[in-house]
Amino acid sequence: MVCPVEKAKTRMLKVGKLIKTSPDSGFTLMELIVVLFIISIMLVLTIPEFSQRILRDDTETTLNWIVFNVSKLKKEAGYQGKDFFMCISPDTNTISIRVNSPDPESSEGKVIADFLLPEDVTLDGVEFNMSGQKTDNASCIQFYKKKYSDHAIIHISNNHGKTFSCLIQPFLHKVKIYEKYIQFE
Repeated sequence: MVCPVEKAKTRMLKVGKLIKTSPDSGFTLMELIVVLFIISIMLVLTIPEFSQRILRDDTETTLNWIVFNVSKLKKEAGYQGKDFFMCISPDTNTISIRVNSPDPESSEGKVIADFLLPEDVTLDGVEFNMSGQKTDNASCIQFYKKKYSDHAIIHISNNHGKTFSCLIQPFLHKVKIYEKYIQFE
């Protein structure tokens, strides 16, 4: 005679197509140790990379903002058929993006975005490859309708004494970052 519990197990096996397990099945201690060892090695290798990508400092955030917006402005100027300006203001430690006119009082120019740099990052100024593009309180890099820009270098420093130079080339969408102060020849 078959007990009712065994009958229920057999019925579950047929309907759910489950595999019948023995009471002493499971993982051995050695298998658990090997799995934990593999997981710990993976964590040791990935945590430094993870923390480096997630926990960025303010300088890297600022540099990434500049790189992203320079590339975007070159593309958008061509797509929208408008001139864009990235205005650097070392006295207020801000970078603003404007359309059609670099002058904030102009009726045709409007501010699209303002980026206030973090406290430990300082704008040291902008240098142009051509003379006559620098104003007293703000320097604006122009992004033209034909998808190119002014040839300029943005200088940034942080509280740790590091200086960075972002080289913006007229016909390239990438910004070259130097971990030193560079100038045009």
